[in-house]
Amino acid sequence: MLELIKRYLSREKAPDILRWPFTYSLGQAMIRGRLLRFPYRAAAMMVDYGLEETKKVYNRRLPSVWASAFFPTELLHALGIPVFSPEVAAALVASFGFQEHFLKEAESRWWGRDNCSFHRCAIGGLFSRYYPQPAAFCVSSHLCEGAVLMFSNLARIYKRPSLLLDVPVEQNNDSLRYVTTQLRQLISSLEEIAGLSLQHEKLEEAVANAEVARRAMQKVNDLRLHPASPLTAKEAFSYLYLYFTGLGSRAMPRVYETLAGELQERIRESEQKKDPGRHFRFKLLWLHLPPFYRNNILGYLEEKGARVVFEEFSHVYWESMDPGRPLESIARRMLAHFSYGDINRRIEVIKELAAKYKVDGVIHFSHWGCRQSCGSLRIIRDALHKEGLPFLALDGDCVDNRNYAPGQVQTRIDGFLEMLA
Repeated sequence: MLELIKRYLSREKAPDILRWPFTYSLGQAMIRGRLLRFPYRAAAMMVDYGLEETKKVYNRRLPSVWASAFFPTELLHALGIPVFSPEVAAALVASFGFQEHFLKEAESRWWGRDNCSFHRCAIGGLFSRYYPQPAAFCVSSHLCEGAVLMFSNLARIYKRPSLLLDVPVEQNNDSLRYVTTQLRQLISSLEEIAGLSLQHEKLEEAVANAEVARRAMQKVNDLRLHPASPLTAKEAFSYLYLYFTGLGSRAMPRVYETLAGELQERIRESEQKKDPGRHFRFKLLWLHLPPFYRNNILGYLEEKGARVVFEEFSHVYWESMDPGRPLESIARRMLAHFSYGDINRRIEVIKELAAKYKVDGVIHFSHWGCRQSCGSLRIIRDALHKEGLPFLALDGDCVDNRNYAPGQVQTRIDGFLEMLA
């Protein structure tokens, strides 16, 4: 069936099916009718929400925007503007194995393979008319310079506004005022683009939603400390859709609160049955993102007696948000990311997570084209070696499987696990 879908999507008129809101309504009906199975009810809720948001993007009743991975979506949810994340879409496309057509389309237009494949896949999807043309491109400057350049380029091609949030490296009062001022300007621009007026209570509600989601995310992370926690790294990575697009929505806190409740219940059942679950020789911390196309890296680790017990991207790095001071709260969150600025910020968080989850080693998946993450690998490795933490850098690509060599990856993993033993 999957191969039939892939062949259909390669046809010239295939994008039409993705433009039909009915396609996403059908997906929602299948979820609600339990025709599609999920390991957690929270996952079904998340997919249902994602289909609803995508349906809004394609029915065009409201102007939608493209938002980069770290843009403050609280503003968009407060205004009721549908959010489309091209990076998330690229990951989803890769998970279905459809990315090759998109990548080749971008490369045929001189977007070389040294660029991030998340962005090449997004560009190819837009040029191929699979992805919707937005009313504006919204991007944050921190953590990912490639997104800034891609959004700026596409804004010129499609003659759409490009809204940039410039986030300083320093964390101080001047930076806070600077970002807060820009957030006010962004609201004015979005109001003009969408033909809407932001009600202050809606902005307060969005920040309140983000704070409830933050607490629920932290509860999930704390539950993962339990030896009987069933949540796998692969499952945890799937919730990044909400991390990138859901902050400020009503759905995100509900999904994470549901997930926390389900984890509690399963842990309780394991304790009652006195079932400790499968024992793994080694516990690992995963840095950066995984490959989203079909691969067996995490599965192979488990076959060899090692399990990723936590991921850097699951870390809740920002402090509590005050709905009474919504823009300042969003600005503080934007400035707080541990991977932005001095590399010691990231190293300290890695060491903190390694100690908290009592890991035996650390794996960094070095995504080709992600310079801000990979450029500091030597410094991170040396710092972790001083702490006695073995470190493995796996070179690869999160979206472009043409750069994936399974035999080579397994050989690297085997050598790493032998060192841990």
